[in-house]
Amino acid sequence: MFYDNLKRICDERNIKITPLVLECGGTKGVISGWKKGAAPNSDIVMRLSVRLNVPTDLLLFGKYSSMSLNNLSADEIKLLTIYKKLSDIDKGIIIGEARVLSGDVKKTSEEPQNTIFIETYSLPVSAGTGVYLDNCEREMIRVQETALTHEANFALRVSGDSMEPDYHDGDTLLIRSQPTVELGEVGIFILDGEGYVKEFGGDCLISHNPKYKNIKLEKYSEIYCRGLVIGVLDDGDFV
Repeated sequence: MFYDNLKRICDERNIKITPLVLECGGTKGVISGWKKGAAPNSDIVMRLSVRLNVPTDLLLFGKYSSMSLNNLSADEIKLLTIYKKLSDIDKGIIIGEARVLSGDVKKTSEEPQNTIFIETYSLPVSAGTGVYLDNCEREMIRVQETALTHEANFALRVSGDSMEPDYHDGDTLLIRSQPTVELGEVGIFILDGEGYVKEFGGDCLISHNPKYKNIKLEKYSEIYCRGLVIGVLDDGDFV
C-alpha cells in the first residue's frame, strides 16, 4: 500500500509525513485516504519522489523496478536524460507525440500541424460550491498552439455561474502554475481540498456574479493557490 511505503521511507529518514505531504501540495484528507488504501495521483507521487530522492517505483510498489539502466539501450538512456531536462509543458508535448507515434492516438492527414497537448482534470473546478480535485484523474487534450496555450501548464473546466459574465459554466480555462496571484487577479484555489476559480481579494475569494457571497479565507485551515487563469479555450482551439 502506498501509505505504508511512504511511511517506511519517512521513518528511515526521520521525516514526518504530514508536513512533507503538505509541502508537496497534498492535504491531510489525502493522507487519510492513503491510509484507507486510496491510490495517489501521479503529480504528488512525482513531487514526493523528487523531495525524497527516491524512484517512484519505491513509493508505489515498495521496491525498485526490475528494469534498470543496465537493461536500457544507449538510445533509451539518452531519451530519458533529455526528457528529465524538459519543462512540464514540453514533457506534455513529448508524451502526446509519443502516443501518436505508438498508435495510442490516431493522427489523420487533416490534423493541424501546429498543435499542443495540455493536461486537464477529469473533474471541473467550481465557480460555486467547490469541487474536490486532489484524487481525480487527468488526461491530455490536444489544442491549437497559440501564445496562451503554450504558456498554460494545465486546463480546468468551469462548473457553475458565480464568475459570470467573465467565465461561464462549461468553459475550459487555461492555467499557468504559480503559488500566488496578485490582488484582483483570478486564480485557482484549493480550500480544504476543494477547488475554486475566484478573484483573489486578500482575505477572501471574490465571485463576479453579484448573487454569490465572497468566500472568507479565515474559515479554512488549508489554503493554497494552484495558478493564474490566463485565458479560455474557444471551440476552435480544440483539435
